[in-house]
Amino acid sequence: MSVPQVADATASPAELSPSAAPAPGRPAMPGAAPEGPGRAAPRYALGLAVILQTLISAGDGLAMVALASRVYQTSHASWAVASVFLAVTVPITALAPAAGLLLDRLSPRPVLVAAAAAQTAVALALTRLTGTGAILGLSLGFGVCAALLQPGLGAIVPQLAGRAGVTRANGYLQAATWGGFTVGPLLAGVLTAAGGTGLALGAVAAVYGLGAIGLRLLPLAAGPAGLAGGDAHAPGSQAGSLGRQVSAGLRFLRADREAGLLVLVVAVMVAFGNLASVAEVAFAEGVLKAGPSGYSVLVAAWTAGMLGGTLAGGRVRRRHLALATLAGTVIAGTGVALAGGAVTLWQAAAAYGIGGLANGVEVVTTRSFLNHRVPAAISGRVFALYSGVLFGAASVGMAAAGGLLAPLNPRAVLVIAGTGAIAAGALGWARYARLRRAGSGSRDVG
Repeated sequence: MSVPQVADATASPAELSPSAAPAPGRPAMPGAAPEGPGRAAPRYALGLAVILQTLISAGDGLAMVALASRVYQTSHASWAVASVFLAVTVPITALAPAAGLLLDRLSPRPVLVAAAAAQTAVALALTRLTGTGAILGLSLGFGVCAALLQPGLGAIVPQLAGRAGVTRANGYLQAATWGGFTVGPLLAGVLTAAGGTGLALGAVAAVYGLGAIGLRLLPLAAGPAGLAGGDAHAPGSQAGSLGRQVSAGLRFLRADREAGLLVLVVAVMVAFGNLASVAEVAFAEGVLKAGPSGYSVLVAAWTAGMLGGTLAGGRVRRRHLALATLAGTVIAGTGVALAGGAVTLWQAAAAYGIGGLANGVEVVTTRSFLNHRVPAAISGRVFALYSGVLFGAASVGMAAAGGLLAPLNPRAVLVIAGTGAIAAGALGWARYARLRRAGSGSRDVG
């Protein structure tokens, strides 16, 4: 379960040239990431990937709702529902180093196919089991598979982009993610009403089975991604102790100060953003007095904004990716803070729409920045670390929200969440500007 949080017309040939000079603030690395795969991707590759991303994301949304409903039916305990979500998300953070190394050591296609097939088997098993312990245990299996699928689907984008380019491809793929994740819960409601959670979980198995077949058809190069990208000798990718190999992604983000800065800023934004995701239920129902439908309107407004933002993010030029990420962080936080100050549901929804739009741009530009900058031989480890950090930040934010909502009004928590994201983006912008100035000065001296 790859749970969401994934161009020729927008970038000139010079921008996409593998011989481009290292960006300011980044050490020159002999294994600099190639700007595209070592071979031309077939025309159908990106279209198939978009269909698969939609399908898998719909399966994710369907599975999350079906699992939550099933475990609540058997336990009637809210802690069990929370445990399901933790069982799915915690492995993505905990297994990030090992998953990343596995993705960089093996051909990506069989790894992704095996993960999707395993999810199919887990869903089929869940159709036969009703005990709370069994459901939680199998939900953990979903999380282990997601630890491979989540970064793996991000790392293979350069192989699929072809002439469309990495940034535009990420825009399409992230739009597909949110489209699928919107359809999945709706499908879960229909199927559960028609035949119970067993029917819904059977549909999850069918969706993931189709996903496994589609992943098998993707035109990915044989062998590790680093070899496919002509980058087998990136620093720390294939040599040294197991510990050094596992930590290659972390060492890259520490060495590449711009990439590390963006990941840190986005992680802080995600932590604050998940304060809002918990508080918005009480805000819509208790403060705005809009009831459950009001909460649905807020979620829909953010999701609709995300969908538009991912498509807009796909048109950002490569040289503007970092700035777009930082600006997206600031504007997304502004949307949340403005919603906290709203006096009507529609004011809050409009603010959420703006925030979701900026968040969608940020998701695409961050992933595209990493696709361009990370050496292919360690892309799995970097994307696994990126996914792990974001899911860890989300968990921290949700836990903090539980503590803050007791003494504070939900409106205040939303303002805190938005202000925190604004501060993260603003401080990141100041740091990025210093890195750019330092890089320009070093080139002038040279």
